[in-house]
Amino acid sequence: MLAGLVGDDIGRFVDEYVDSLVSWAIIVFYHENPGARDRAEELALHLGRRIDDVAKAAERLSEKGLLSRLAQERDIIYLYQPDKELQSKVTRFVQSLDEREVRLAVLSRVLEKAV
Repeated sequence: MLAGLVGDDIGRFVDEYVDSLVSWAIIVFYHENPGARDRAEELALHLGRRIDDVAKAAERLSEKGLLSRLAQERDIIYLYQPDKELQSKVTRFVQSLDEREVRLAVLSRVLEKAV
């Protein structure tokens, strides 16, 4: 259903990067705030999410190359520094969310993963 609405590339992006509502929120946050440099605790405050959930999702996104990790003393700082191709995919994903049907299809796909 999702691929029919937005194409295979966005469907694959959702399958690979959007594995939870928290990762979805992180992706949108960093797309809208590309200069943000936050610890998991700060990011959790921005998003209104639990710190543990945000830390796990940010770590997974950094392992996949969407976020970069910067170690500063005892803190891990997350930055949005995807390569150009991935950044383009993020932009298309976020823009596609303007359509209600797409948001519902993405939500359905993410909730299926949670089961």
